[in-house]
Parts: sequence; C-alpha cells; structure tokens
Amino acid sequence: MRLIYPGKVEMKQANEVIDTLNTALEQAQTEMRAVECHGTLTGLFCAKGELKPEEWVAFIGKGLDANNLLQREALAAFKMLFEVTREQINDSVLDFHPLLPEDGADVEERIEALGQWCQGFLLGLSAGGINDLDKLPGDGGEILRDLVEIARAGSYELDNDEEDEHSFSELLEYVRTGVLLLNEELHPTKAPPRDAVTLH
Repeated sequence: MRLIYPGKVEMKQANEVIDTLNTALEQAQTEMRAVECHGTLTGLFCAKGELKPEEWVAFIGKGLDANNLLQREALAAFKMLFEVTREQINDSVLDFHPLLPEDGADVEERIEALGQWCQGFLLGLSAGGINDLDKLPGDGGEILRDLVEIARAGSYELDNDEEDEHSFSELLEYVRTGVLLLNEELHPTKAPPRDAVTLH
C-alpha cells in the first residue's frame, strides 16, 4: 500500500490519502475521519514534541491485529502518516500542510473539513497534556482561541463564490502558520527560527 502525503507539489494526491486513511479508520472501528485524524496527530506532535510511532498506533489503532491482512494495512497507513507528519511539522522550509480535500471540492466542503482538522488538532493537544490556554507561551493562547472558532467553521453560511474561496485561503494559511508558530513556541530548539514563521 502506498501512502503519499499531499504537500504543495502533490496536492492532487490528497483525496487518495483521505480515502486510504478513512478505510484504515474503519478497520480501527473509530468514528474519526481522515482529516480529523491528521489534525489529532499534528496536535499530539505539538503538545509532546517527541512522539513514538508505537504511541500513535496505540492511540489511534488500539485493538488492530497485525495478523489480519486488512488491519495490517490500516496499521501501515497510520505509521506512514506518522512518519510524514513528523517530517513536515519540523521541516526547515515550513513545508507543512493540513490534510484537506483537493481544490476541486466545493469551498463549503473544504471549509467544513478545515474545521474538522482544527477539532482534531485541539483534541491532539488535549490528549498530549495541553489543556490550559493561559499557560501557553507567546501567542499560543491567542492562536488556540482562534482555532476553536475555526473549528466551528462547518456552521458558517456560504455562497460558494470567489469571496468564500478567498476566505478559505486566508483561514487555511492562518491555521498552517499558526500551528507552525505554536510548535516553535512549545519546542523552540526543534522548530524553525521565529522570524521564519509569520501569521497573516
């Protein structure tokens, strides 16, 4: 099974990755879907700094049997997602992107998916031990309060026009850079220099 994470150049692969992860999550008998799953993993990385593949698999795929072919494929998908996310969240050129449906999807679907990703991210932070926004360093608390609001994006009224596309692009870039900045503030020795990450 081949799992390619959608970065800037590979965005056309996004729907394939989402389908693969959704199948894996069904095998794990969880109601979580692919977009939220990636958000959760990213939140765990930001919260804990160091995360072992075994910890992630135990969190998302507990009960999966490596002797069962389909469940073994699910475990492989979760491990691949782990490796790529770990690489991207600490990438020196900031090549990190939330896993979302491709640009061909309706903007309403993509904004809703971004909200689900943020829900997962907040879940991952909480599971990783970050529960008090007031104790976060720097701009961390403000960023997370904004992400809480974006997590409600699925309830927004949309017209599916160019203005919605622009709003989505701005929200996505805010989430992307906000996550990188939060990771930097929580783990300053591992993340890119502060002046390399800016919020728009």
